[in-house]
Amino acid sequence: MNFDDLPHPTKRRNVVIVNDREIPRRYFLLAAAGVFVLFGGAFSGIVWANWSDAQEDSRGDDDVAALVALAQQRGWTYRAKVVGGADRYEGAAPFPDVSTGLSVWDCVEGRHHGRTVRCFEYRDVRTVQSAAPGRSLTKTSYYAVFSVTAPDAVPRSVLHAADADSPLQFHRGELITWSRGRLREEAVLPKLNYLCDVLDRAFDSR
Repeated sequence: MNFDDLPHPTKRRNVVIVNDREIPRRYFLLAAAGVFVLFGGAFSGIVWANWSDAQEDSRGDDDVAALVALAQQRGWTYRAKVVGGADRYEGAAPFPDVSTGLSVWDCVEGRHHGRTVRCFEYRDVRTVQSAAPGRSLTKTSYYAVFSVTAPDAVPRSVLHAADADSPLQFHRGELITWSRGRLREEAVLPKLNYLCDVLDRAFDSR
């Protein structure tokens, strides 16, 4: 027997035998690293998405206090909860087609630029099936809603504005818009100013 024909121990440690074929071990290490990076990236993406949603849906006492302070400064009214406050918007997105006694939260109302304005938080609570058999979970989607009373009776319609960054709709004598997420003080005046500006342009052009 020729011992020189036997593979060197060091060489053996650097290869992997697959179906009688010698494959360098570094290829397997590279493949394992690729799989780790792929699944690690996917996991990180899921964690980031869940964290972003949690941040978007979180709100502290300071946020509510800022809304109350804004209402007081402007001479507006603030109500923490209005039972049935969403019923007038039934049939308009994001509200259901029919509602009775549907509440809104953090409702701020007053006069702004000569018009009646309103903003509030709408919470769409739904029951969804969980992964566990026979169990369900409650999922809450938050919407910040802003409304300005139109000067004339305008038929219900969706308004397509070139500079609109959120949906606009005339509904029962009001121009309304909404965005996904919690109602926050810093969004109130910009949104209401924008709605008033849209109305000024729409009716001045007649």
